[in-house]
Amino acid sequence: MAHQTTHKTEPDAWYKYGVAFLFAEMGMAICVCGYSLFMAFTGTGGFPGH
Repeated sequence: MAHQTTHKTEPDAWYKYGVAFLFAEMGMAICVCGYSLFMAFTGTGGFPGH
């Protein structure tokens, strides 16, 4: 049976920026969902043109 070793490598230099971008995108999506729910529950939303 072959023995495999796992090496922990450092992430690339762009990795932290990619993670930060994903968190920012998740935050924006949560804000948009919250705003949409607010509009729906307060009755200020509606079909465009009405």
